[in-house]
Amino acid sequence: MKVLCALLALALLVLGAHHMVLYLDNQTLRQQVIQQQTDFDSRLQQERGNYQKKIDSLQEFIAFGQNNKQPASINQPSPVTHPVRANEFSAIQQENLQRTLEKKYSLLMSRLGLSGQAQSQLQSLLEQREQILNASSVGYYSSQKEIEEAVNRQQQGLAEIDRQIAQLLSSPEDRKVYDLLKDSAYEQYQMNNFFDQAQGESPISSEKREALLISKLEQKQEFMRYMESAGTGIQNASTEEKPFLIEKAREALHDYKDNFLNSARTNLTTDQYDALREREQKQFDEMWESLKAGWGSQ
Repeated sequence: MKVLCALLALALLVLGAHHMVLYLDNQTLRQQVIQQQTDFDSRLQQERGNYQKKIDSLQEFIAFGQNNKQPASINQPSPVTHPVRANEFSAIQQENLQRTLEKKYSLLMSRLGLSGQAQSQLQSLLEQREQILNASSVGYYSSQKEIEEAVNRQQQGLAEIDRQIAQLLSSPEDRKVYDLLKDSAYEQYQMNNFFDQAQGESPISSEKREALLISKLEQKQEFMRYMESAGTGIQNASTEEKPFLIEKAREALHDYKDNFLNSARTNLTTDQYDALREREQKQFDEMWESLKAGWGSQ
């Protein structure tokens, strides 16, 4: 009897130990499941954030990069469009145009104190300017003369709108900001793309974003003013003079890049500045190659 009791006690001990092992295994598995669920939720949230950034970037590109008016085809009849679809397409175009204006001129609009009528007039002029800027009135088979005439008409239309807008903006500072922003779609897209990728653990404040954008546009403006005369000089230069003028243009482009980066250094962390410098170097190298190709230089 004693032996039987001892055996039963031993069996109970074994079962108890086995139960404890099973309990511990169960707790471990529960912790692993909880950890895996936490990791999954974290990765899911991260992926959602990444997709949202891609969506925002695409919307940014649509706002800044999409033409608001498609070029007309030459010697081709216009396609027949259903009235309802035409209205829908027109509404989409108008929505994209409004998004473009809101983003492109946000720095200007936030500082203006125009009356209702003046505000509406400014909005209308900005819409007209954007439509002229993005429109194309030449085709694949257009002659050089036709292209030059179309460009001249476009520039005259833009100049007239700029004159009317300047009359609405009474403050010299407002006119300066408008002058910087009016042809800045590409630079704004570049900078917004950089801001989104450079956030990390040190978000870039809206004040610093504005300062960086204005600095870049000011340096661009100086470079473009230089190129207005230098570009023509290079095109018309003799074979002996051309290399010297091209080198001067290269120095001006380097000043554009270096002056912007110097002003950016105080507004960014070291890692952000290094990332910006790398991006700018690549973009300016591409710009220089494009300029040289236009001048027929190797």
